[in-house]
Amino acid sequence: MVRNLIAWALNSKVVVLLLVATLIAVGFYSFTHVNVEAYPDPAPAIIEVIAQYPGASAEEVERQVAIPIEVAVAGISGLQSTRSKSLFGLSYVSNQFAYGVEYSTARQDVIVRLQQADLPPGVAPQISPASPIAEIVEYVVIGPQDARGRDIYTLNDLKAIHDWSIAREFRRIPRIADAVSFGGTVKRYEVHPDPDRLRQYGITLPQLQAALSASNANAGGDYVVQGHTVQVVRSLGLLGGGQDPLEQVLGMKRPEDARNFLRSEERRRIQEIRQIVLASTNNVPVLVEHVVEGGPLRPGEVPGERGVVVGNRTRLGQVSLSRPRFDAQGRVVVDDKGETVWNDRSGDCGRRAITGSTLK
Repeated sequence: MVRNLIAWALNSKVVVLLLVATLIAVGFYSFTHVNVEAYPDPAPAIIEVIAQYPGASAEEVERQVAIPIEVAVAGISGLQSTRSKSLFGLSYVSNQFAYGVEYSTARQDVIVRLQQADLPPGVAPQISPASPIAEIVEYVVIGPQDARGRDIYTLNDLKAIHDWSIAREFRRIPRIADAVSFGGTVKRYEVHPDPDRLRQYGITLPQLQAALSASNANAGGDYVVQGHTVQVVRSLGLLGGGQDPLEQVLGMKRPEDARNFLRSEERRRIQEIRQIVLASTNNVPVLVEHVVEGGPLRPGEVPGERGVVVGNRTRLGQVSLSRPRFDAQGRVVVDDKGETVWNDRSGDCGRRAITGSTLK
């Protein structure tokens, strides 16, 4: 039989060459399209939902956040189990799907169902990127120091740079699922009203809040026809003109120049807030600076020290950083028991730092 097959192949060269070409084409296509994973994911699709409810107890989080999320995702095709954990101000809901359900499909179904959840105002649940075989890379953002060892940037600056620049660049890298940050402070402008001054000028606290909100928004108008062109009318009402000072800071080479520019922009916005009109008495405008602590600025006083200041949102936690201690020769210091000696520093002590992680 083998002799007959060899004889047929020798007598049918064209057919054999076509079969070889077909085999090569099929093999090349299969090799380039085969799904080969060095470490295949053994777990089914697991979608984790995390929601923050600051200031709420664990019981309130369970009743007002966790249970509505569980009810919203219940009934999704392929959903096998839902497990939740409620902490102070934090809700964690894990949804496990059956084998065979694509992760992207399960994720999209959960996102759609979350839009129907009846949650308290201000609670925005998010999908946590989680995988049993993913690798979490942790990093630290540390600001520079001047010649005297003082921090040049504040935690507000580092937090803003990380969340608006570094984290977004990480998310653009292929195979990076997400980038999150821990620690730091989120900057905000705070107005500290004086109750006696409010009563003196007849201004209520809701009136002050409404004036601040209305004075920090853009407004669109009509359009003006000029010849054969149409000019759109637009009113810029955002504080600072709606410009992000970090756009100019990123192009500066010296950190001291960037720091000075950021501080000057903060003082300019504070001055704009202080000049917001609240009411008018006998055609005399009542400004924000008339009703805040300390009243109007005195000659030579720097804006931002009282009344209207730069603060930060209430922190829900703090992250510390531990590093091994080294001697003058660069060797790791150990104690009497032979264990490594660590230097512990918090995010607010020593060199200011923001800790983050990327999931890939």
